[in-house]
Amino acid sequence: PDGLPLLDPVEDMKIKDEGFLRIVQKQQVLEKRLAEHTLHKSEELADLLQKYNARQALEVRANVLRGEIKNARQDIVLMSKLKAMKRVLRRLGHTTADNVIDIKGRVACEVSTCDELLVTELMFNGVFNDLEPEQVAALCSCLVYTERARNSSDGAPQVRLADGLMQPFRQLQNAARRIGEVIRDSKDAIDVEEYVQQFSPGMMELVYAWCKGAKFADVCKMTEIFEGSVIRCMRRLEELLRQLASASKGIGNTELESKFAEGIKKMHRDIVFHASLYL
Repeated sequence: PDGLPLLDPVEDMKIKDEGFLRIVQKQQVLEKRLAEHTLHKSEELADLLQKYNARQALEVRANVLRGEIKNARQDIVLMSKLKAMKRVLRRLGHTTADNVIDIKGRVACEVSTCDELLVTELMFNGVFNDLEPEQVAALCSCLVYTERARNSSDGAPQVRLADGLMQPFRQLQNAARRIGEVIRDSKDAIDVEEYVQQFSPGMMELVYAWCKGAKFADVCKMTEIFEGSVIRCMRRLEELLRQLASASKGIGNTELESKFAEGIKKMHRDIVFHASLYL
């Protein structure tokens, strides 16, 4: 009634592989333990299996909910971060009270090479207005040069700057400090002084001399910065000046646009902007 009898793999099929024999032996041990279990012939077995399956389903559901809670917490953090940044943009005048992008916000959108909040503040505070193109390029180098300069106990940079460069750099630091305080007051975690100190004057004298026509070899003698880092910084600086020229054109400030364009013209020369240093 049960059909043809099953063939024994060892006795009937003569399988002698040691690995297979070990598996067959384990199977026999497990079958014996299963048969000797108290629930093997229990009438409650089907009900217990149903409850166990229900518990497993609840475990799966609990894991899914834990994942959703974790994602929700991350969303809450991001949402609070977004609200804080929206407060920063409103307080700095980049957006209106209705969170509509204003003229300062449109200028900031044109910049992607450096800290757009700071460079926009410098533009609208008139810091660039009274500077020569060489000074403008030198000041903008603080925004793209990322290596922090060591400062003295009173916060003054150890890098020696000429009088025509120190004052603009002080204005940059003041603007950066104000932005940092606005960010802090907007419930966004930030170390104001650390934010200010990330803008280093280490390339200002070099860029100023370069724009004045100095040779690259002479410029490199003015610093311990590697030549490759100097070239990389100057190329980023030129890209920043192009973005600022475009932003000035967008708001109709032709005088500032011409100043940035003149700075680009003075920078773009010689080996720094050669298509390939191997040619």
